Amino acid sequence: AGGGGEAAAEEAAGEDAALQAEALEALSDHAEALHVALCRTEAEAQRRIGQAEAAAESDLRRAEAEAAEQAGRLAAAARREAESVAAAERLEAELRRVSERAAAALREAEQASARLEGRLKEAEAEAEASRAERAAVEARASQARREADAAVAQESGGWREERAYVRTLMIRYMELESEHEALFPAIATVLHLTRDEVARIRAAQEAHASATSVWGRTVRVGSSLWGAASEVATEVSKYRT
Repeated sequence: AGGGGEAAAEEAAGEDAALQAEALEALSDHAEALHVALCRTEAEAQRRIGQAEAAAESDLRRAEAEAAEQAGRLAAAARREAESVAAAERLEAELRRVSERAAAALREAEQASARLEGRLKEAEAEAEASRAERAAVEARASQARREADAAVAQESGGWREERAYVRTLMIRYMELESEHEALFPAIATVLHLTRDEVARIRAAQEAHASATSVWGRTVRVGSSLWGAASEVATEVSKYRT
């Protein structure tokens, strides 16, 4: 009986040992499975961490690129704004210069207008004086013609014809300025003018050649010739008597 009890105890101990061995093996397998699962989890975590880090780095680079691009746009906008401000300042300065030049030109135009108005008044006064002088000359010429006509009426028939010829020559002389040089010798011959008288008349013609009025020059020369003719007529009358 004692031997059977020991055998049963040994058998039970062997069974316990087997069960413990199986339990240890199961624990070992479970631990290994846990280790494998842990390694896989760690690898997955590392992979995900790497992906997250890569994504974060990519996002960071993209953000940096966008920030740099935005900074470039801001710098370009600042440059354009500075250029616009400079251009506006230049335009404002040019506008001031143009305004100053326009004001100066306006002042000069006003001064020129005032000068022209003064000159116009002077010209009007000179024209009025010229008209008065012309009227006086015409009056003297008319008086000279009347005196000449009266002198002709008092002379003999032959001398009257000669004076009529002189009258015709003088009228022709005053009407045609281009024929003055051609008519003057005939007038001088008919009037029996001396060399001194011809020289005096020539000098008077040259002295009055710069006058603005052709009629005024003609009347003055005609008056001189009529005066010379009257003097010659007086001398001829004395000579004939």
